[in-house]
Amino acid sequence: MTRRMVVCDLDGTLLTSAGRLSPRSRAVLRAVRRAGWPLLLCTARPVRDTRAVAVAIDAMMVAVCGNGSITYDFGRHRIVDEQPIPAAGLAATLRALRTAHPRVRFGAERGLDLLLEHDFELAATRCRGAQRVTRLDRVVDGRGFGKVIAQLDGAAPEYWPAIAAVLPASLTATVSTTAFCEIGRAGVTKAAAVRRIAGRSGVAAADVVAFGDMPNDLPLLTWAGTAVAVANAHPSVLAAADIVTATNDDDGVALVLEHLLDEGTGPR
Repeated sequence: MTRRMVVCDLDGTLLTSAGRLSPRSRAVLRAVRRAGWPLLLCTARPVRDTRAVAVAIDAMMVAVCGNGSITYDFGRHRIVDEQPIPAAGLAATLRALRTAHPRVRFGAERGLDLLLEHDFELAATRCRGAQRVTRLDRVVDGRGFGKVIAQLDGAAPEYWPAIAAVLPASLTATVSTTAFCEIGRAGVTKAAAVRRIAGRSGVAAADVVAFGDMPNDLPLLTWAGTAVAVANAHPSVLAAADIVTATNDDDGVALVLEHLLDEGTGPR
């Protein structure tokens, strides 16, 4: 059996629309682990919102979080890798975004902590324990932010280009949810984080099977040997995929992984 590295996005891909890990998906991911294949969860979520899913699969899981800005080992309870946005110039960039878009609201991930401006709108389940601040640009310090989240009225896939247009070349914007768009350090992507892990594990890109649904997954899907999109994916992701499987609500990830485990080599 060919040994694969399986890399899977969470929201909209592995998890159902209700944000749950189905019994079928849990079972096949555990089978992947038993087969000795490296398995990575790879998500825009912060560590705190990834923990429950990770430990439901395996208490020793490692996950790439924050769009590649932080990698966390849940078994050892420690940060493995962190790629924060440098503090230099960030406050000025946030002020420039506020000038261009007066209704913008900001939040940020700082290590394992969440900071949100008072008017940032987020479901209560996603912001428990958040530190509320008046203006994010006033709390930028040497610790840096893993990522900044920016929110305007409307759906993020629609206003994301307007945010990106104001950013300097050192920063990049992407989108993985309708609630906000994400700003990170240029070059910090899911793909870059997975590439480092694969290199340390001796896994070639050709032997990586990656699953995704949104534009923030595109660098990873483009790099991986096998790119799989769920049927509910963004059109750009569907166009980039080698395989289109069933939707997240129909266990699309599990369908492909079951085939890979049954057939050994699986799709190439």
